[in-house]
Amino acid sequence: MNLYANAVPVNIHDFRTAKENTRRHQTPQHTVLIVELVVFTDGWINYQSSLYFISSEWKNWAESRRCCTERRADLIIINNREEQDFVKKISANANVWIGLTDSDVEGRWKWVDGTNMTSSFWDPREPNGGRRENCALTYSPGWADYPCSDLFLWICEKSSLK
Repeated sequence: MNLYANAVPVNIHDFRTAKENTRRHQTPQHTVLIVELVVFTDGWINYQSSLYFISSEWKNWAESRRCCTERRADLIIINNREEQDFVKKISANANVWIGLTDSDVEGRWKWVDGTNMTSSFWDPREPNGGRRENCALTYSPGWADYPCSDLFLWICEKSSLK
């Protein structure tokens, strides 16, 4: 997979430049320099306040999570539509494990950090697997539940602020 071809630009606002422009022109209107940048560090992609790692290996959900924790990260927690769209773009709409499961209580979807799922982007026909499909992945139309033993690519996430 060519990450550069599928990368999404990250907006970085340079408020120092805006402050200098304001001082120089002594006007309430000022220009903010917006730089579009994608940062790649050892396979990680920087977006907003997180770093993302897309695997090139197919693993089950538990092994995928273990690989993320070995990288001092965890499977991705998708918090909003922007992050969902970002994941779809950088994964080129591939099926990838995300950090969502209902393994503890059927039908009660929780993220890997223990929080309840609040926003969801399920495909309209999902989740549909009952007790057989307890792990979530994202794919072109949205999320789907699959058996945790199936093999897929995966995405890790960690804070870029640490």
